[in-house]
Amino acid sequence: MRLLDAILEANQRATDGRAAALSLDEFADALPLVALTCIDARLNHRLPEALGVPESHFIWLRNAGNIITSPMSSTLRSLALACAVKGGREILILGHSDCLVRKTSTLELLEKFAALGVPRAKLPENLQEFFGLFASERQNVLKAVEHVRASPLVGPRVPVHGALLDLATGKLEVLVNGYQVFATANAGLSPATASVTDAARLPAPPASESPGHLALAEIQITNQRIGDAVAPLKLDSPIMPAIPEGATAPAAHSAPGKPPPVPADPVAALKRLVDLARHYRIIGGDGKQYGPVPATVLLRWINDGRVDSDTSVKVDGTNAWVKLHELGEAISRLRGSRK
Repeated sequence: MRLLDAILEANQRATDGRAAALSLDEFADALPLVALTCIDARLNHRLPEALGVPESHFIWLRNAGNIITSPMSSTLRSLALACAVKGGREILILGHSDCLVRKTSTLELLEKFAALGVPRAKLPENLQEFFGLFASERQNVLKAVEHVRASPLVGPRVPVHGALLDLATGKLEVLVNGYQVFATANAGLSPATASVTDAARLPAPPASESPGHLALAEIQITNQRIGDAVAPLKLDSPIMPAIPEGATAPAAHSAPGKPPPVPADPVAALKRLVDLARHYRIIGGDGKQYGPVPATVLLRWINDGRVDSDTSVKVDGTNAWVKLHELGEAISRLRGSRK
């Protein structure tokens, strides 16, 4: 029996009210397990209980929503180091039911940041992409597993599993069995690829006697700790030319006799487009439709940065959706059609 299968059996025992702990000696070769979960505090006691594995035998990585945004993201960096440096043998991406990140829309997120004193202008332009907002816990786990498997940072020998934990019952549901994916991938190897895989299993050549290097075949790799600087930046290097003593840094170039241009206020420009006598509907960054709302609410959204010039907006009672920066023309046409 392999680790994931044993975890599922232990989880079934736990949900039945029986002893659930695994025999750690039996699975020593598969531990520690690297688990990526959400930051939800409800997992603090639930996770070790659900896995049947004590915290001392798994490496617990957490972020809001157990989200992985790309195969080279900072979360994948942590997963890769957990395997390479901390000895993680298998990876489990674990989502959970009733996820608050999943329940939060873009507009709700903006309201929460505004309550913390963070205006829209200070936030990334694409909130959904930056914060990794998602609509389905299940799809979020599947996407995360896909990113891990596609990452060059995680070797092909590391099984990557995906599962969901029901917080109400403590029951685990496996979405991706990493052993099956691993077996399927290996079954499709060409002879050439298989020979490379076999070669990878050969013991590494002995380390060089040189204290600063490791010999790997014919390649010399500097044996440097993660985080060490390669070399201090010299102030007189071509990257940063030295400034002669007594001289000052050059001032920003501007045309003689002309003051620097004052940038236009885009918020004020957008607010001038709003007809105070009308109601409006918008499509938020989450793709949902909001409204109708009075002009005062739309003005507040503009002022708070919750909508921008490219937000789709419609004057209530009409059929045409336009971008917010086109609203003035749309209202002018509407007024002209009613004369």
